[in-house]
Amino acid sequence: MVDMKTFRYYFFLFLHIALIVAWYTSPFYLDWRIVIVTVVLYHLQIYLVKGCILSRWQFGKESEGFFYHYLRRFGFNPTKEGLSFVLGYIIPGAMIILAVALQVEI
Repeated sequence: MVDMKTFRYYFFLFLHIALIVAWYTSPFYLDWRIVIVTVVLYHLQIYLVKGCILSRWQFGKESEGFFYHYLRRFGFNPTKEGLSFVLGYIIPGAMIILAVALQVEI
């Protein structure tokens, strides 16, 4: 029988993956304005909560991020600052640019 700690870990792992895939692919199916709102909400979460709510629920601590945790488990050794920059600015910026490029006619 699966204990509650293991169930919680895997529940949040799969929820995390599903939400990440949905968010990263959102420029293909959401209006570009909604994509911008989701990026703003993401930044508000990081600023107000000091991290990701799901990561806190999954790992039980605010210092362990989803991508940082799994990249390290798979043998990569990213810096938290570099990873935070890519996840906080590069990817969301690319999502906004992609959404606008796909949906706005010039």
